[in-house]
Amino acid sequence: MTNVVIRSQENNAAATSLALALAGHEVALLGAGLAPGEHSFQYLGQQKTVRLSTIQALNPTTPTAGVVFAEGESVRDGIEHIIRNYGTPDFFAIIGGGISGIAEALNTAKAYNISAAHILHVGSFIVNGTGSDVKAEKRNVLAGFLDDETPSTLIDLAEATFPQIAIGDGPTVALSSVNAFVHLPPMLLNAMNVERGENLRLYVEGFGDSVCRLLEALDEDRLRLGNALGCRLTPIPVLLEESRGPEGLPGKTLREKINSFPAYQHIKLPSSLHHRYLSHELRSTFSPMNEIAKAIGIQLPSIHSVVRLGEILLATDLSNEAKPVARQFLKYLPTPIGQHRT
Repeated sequence: MTNVVIRSQENNAAATSLALALAGHEVALLGAGLAPGEHSFQYLGQQKTVRLSTIQALNPTTPTAGVVFAEGESVRDGIEHIIRNYGTPDFFAIIGGGISGIAEALNTAKAYNISAAHILHVGSFIVNGTGSDVKAEKRNVLAGFLDDETPSTLIDLAEATFPQIAIGDGPTVALSSVNAFVHLPPMLLNAMNVERGENLRLYVEGFGDSVCRLLEALDEDRLRLGNALGCRLTPIPVLLEESRGPEGLPGKTLREKINSFPAYQHIKLPSSLHHRYLSHELRSTFSPMNEIAKAIGIQLPSIHSVVRLGEILLATDLSNEAKPVARQFLKYLPTPIGQHRT
């Protein structure tokens, strides 16, 4: 059993808290709408009840994981909040955040004298759901500690706490944000529907064949970038399939798989272009990738195009924010992966 302290305002953090408590961990949630005490909820279609803890009730002799959500939330604020309210846990797990999530985590770790070997980057959410309904638990979610010197005991603790993950290396995780590639294409190609506030399901009516073609073109660029950096990346459709367990996704084509996945059925198309599905994914993944490509001298035409289109839609310049993130990521890459460092 592990103490798990979660800091987030994200709905998914509530679902994650319930799933971890159901697995036998002592969980304290700081932020989102579930208070300490008993909670009844749907778990994969079955009624369950768990108890969430307070910080004060956690056993101080039990190993502790601090969990910070980075999908549109500040990694620094999350780490600082946990340290102020609990102290420094045995390790931090950063959920999502892409390339910028790693950069922010490394900066915050340095400021608080925390070893990067004690920071685990988890590539995407480990469950789908809300504070009343855990719709799906993922499998084989890519994760990696931010330093090769992580003790084996800490790796064992992370795997025991989060059996949904598959631990690899940090750079590969940062370049493999599944969320970014399923969020950005439908937002861009449904921009008019977003502005009109149309009542559409993001992954059903909003996810057609043209959206899939854009996703695949962006993924080709991502694989090209990974190859240039010496990272062996797995295609996004394969990562998406593997994260759903041995059954995979229903359907034959990518569109059919996305359209028919049960946990996606009720997710609505956002009503603002400034929603994290567009704004955050551009800042965390696509704009940093674009700047990394420029720094090492390769062309990513599809990624470059969506970044420029995103700048137009959001009426902002993304490059100034992305350049330091790209520089830090290139310096972070280990040799020989980082042979293109600037």
